[in-house]
Order: sequence, then structure tokens, then C-alpha cells
Amino acid sequence: MLRSSHSYKNGIAAPSHCRSGECGWCHSRLVAGDVYMPTSVDGRREADKKFGYIHPCVTFPLSDLTMEVPTVR
Repeated sequence: MLRSSHSYKNGIAAPSHCRSGECGWCHSRLVAGDVYMPTSVDGRREADKKFGYIHPCVTFPLSDLTMEVPTVR
């Protein structure tokens, strides 16, 4: 999702660093919707999985989404 410029075009300034799902800098909470995250790039911690966090840089939306995205500082 962050790989495309759509988030920027829609006014969403999401944090990102590695863009490969490893660093966790972009982790955002998925409030509603369905996503696909390939297991080969799923670098989330167990706590992130438990509380519904995703790494948008390597996640593909399967439906409309509602997310809590941290602000860029």
C-alpha cells in the first residue's frame, strides 16, 4: 500500500523506512477490512499480530480499509 503513491496523493503521510516489512517503522493498526501480507515478508512481532498491526509497505488491500496510521514527525 505504501509502495504506491496513492497514499501520498490522498493526503496520507505514513512513516516508512525499509519498505520491505523488516523494520516495523510503518506499522499501522488495521481497524477494518481485509489484507494480504505474504508470509515471506511478514516481519511483524507477535504482539503486533495479536493487536492487529500490519506493515502497510508490504501489505495488499483485499477490501476497503480503515487504518490508524502514525503521524510522520
